[in-house]
Amino acid sequence: MEDLTLFTPGPVPVARHLRAIGAHQPPYNRTEEFSSITREILSGLRGLFQTDGSVALLTASGTAAMEASVLNFLGASDHALVINGGTFGQRWCDLCDVHSVAYDEYKLRFGADVDLSHLAELLSTQRFTALLVNAHETSTGHLYDVEAIGALARQYGLFYIVDAISTICADPFFMDAWRVDVAVLSSHKALALPPGLSFVAMSGRALERLENRSATRSLYFDLKDHLANQERGQMPYTPAIVLMMQLHQRLTDIQEQTLPVLILSHKQRAETFRRAIADLPFTLLPSRSSDAMTALTCIGLDGSMLAEALKVKHGIVVAPSGGTLKSKLIRISHMGAQNDDDLTRLVPALEVLAADTLRRNKH
Repeated sequence: MEDLTLFTPGPVPVARHLRAIGAHQPPYNRTEEFSSITREILSGLRGLFQTDGSVALLTASGTAAMEASVLNFLGASDHALVINGGTFGQRWCDLCDVHSVAYDEYKLRFGADVDLSHLAELLSTQRFTALLVNAHETSTGHLYDVEAIGALARQYGLFYIVDAISTICADPFFMDAWRVDVAVLSSHKALALPPGLSFVAMSGRALERLENRSATRSLYFDLKDHLANQERGQMPYTPAIVLMMQLHQRLTDIQEQTLPVLILSHKQRAETFRRAIADLPFTLLPSRSSDAMTALTCIGLDGSMLAEALKVKHGIVVAPSGGTLKSKLIRISHMGAQNDDDLTRLVPALEVLAADTLRRNKH
């Protein structure tokens, strides 16, 4: 497995010095020294979200942070509108179903953008109290205009929840300026750490809603409890201590590099790759692409078979999509500890495999 080069949209390649931290003995966490590290982590996370609000740190996947958002901020009196453009838009719907939150879908074709005029028309009905969207629909590579959607959410008085899991650090994201009430993130996308941590960022408006709600019907995902414990630099339950040490170092690295430079590096990698494959039998699926990854529709090729051939013949792992897109799409990540040598291996491999497949199909 060590010989494989990852171009998957999570997990992503993790830098060697961060992996090395994972080999250390976890320290005892109920100490003032660890509390100081926790406070530094929380400050760094606010910088990633670009918020002056609060951030809750969970030892859990990104889906858990999504679920915590529904559990803590929505209830029987709410009626949400979910923008559903793929697997992760559907996940918002599934969470609303599980927790008995009434919702309607704004269903989109794969890779299609939101029609803001149509969205405004839907919201003007005044039936909705909340709007849920995935900033980057990772199953298709589409990047929504979170700022413009947020302006409409605020115009119509809606509570605005955004899954920013695979966009923060790869694309610009300004939680406070874009008037997002709740945003979620996890560790294994453009933050470029192993999976296992997720984060729920909350505006002042969200904190007010949280305070005024009755007790959350969950022990582990009670965000009030997390925030109360974080005041003393601790988690209510045992966290993933080594992952937190890796996160602490990663946030230090980003502060030194600066967030705008990190975002620019994703943009440059995405543009370089897209130029390099311009003459190959692929087309970009989304009408508005995230720089976290490139989602390619395969022309005359089977995407899942192409992904398998890249792994077996070239030691390169890319991600097909699922469901009806399984054979039609491959997803190439630009996140994590990639370098120019990785790209110079990937593009020729795609070229060779595409040519071989098309040649066989002709015969």
